[in-house]
Amino acid sequence: MSNTKILICDNISEKGVNLLKKSGFEVSYLPSITPEDLLLTIPNYDGVIVRSRTKINMETISAGKKLKIIGRAGVGLDNIDLKAAKEAGVKVYNTPGAVTNAVAELILGMMLSLSRGICIGDSGLKEGNWMKSQLKGFELKDKVLGVIGLGRIGKRLSELVYAMGMNILFYDIVEIPE
Repeated sequence: MSNTKILICDNISEKGVNLLKKSGFEVSYLPSITPEDLLLTIPNYDGVIVRSRTKINMETISAGKKLKIIGRAGVGLDNIDLKAAKEAGVKVYNTPGAVTNAVAELILGMMLSLSRGICIGDSGLKEGNWMKSQLKGFELKDKVLGVIGLGRIGKRLSELVYAMGMNILFYDIVEIPE
């Protein structure tokens, strides 16, 4: 495996880079590589890892003569030409679960911000106004959250808000076991 070369074209966690190196891969970390340089560089690699910045199109896949795998550190695959990859026999993988908790926490953070008027209070303070009486806000405990789609993110958000004492109503087109 020590001859297997992987090119990382976008910013990823240092932990991920180190994990690949410890697994015996030869890793090149070039998170700001240009599309032009990618075309010149990719022929030397067996695998490429991208996020959303780098586009892997038919031209890039054709240039990757040794390319066997494309990894997308994230959910979507819209920046990868899946048809060209399939025709070239290049496998494509993504990491849909990697952002689940982060997105659920972001939604929860927005809910808390809205319920407490944090953005309005912040703006007021920056303008020199202490708006304490206008920003009483409300607690999320005992409130009802409607979740449409109980996929990875919907499930995780439901777990978080349930722990805060919220009630949850949900709907999904897939039957949800009780």
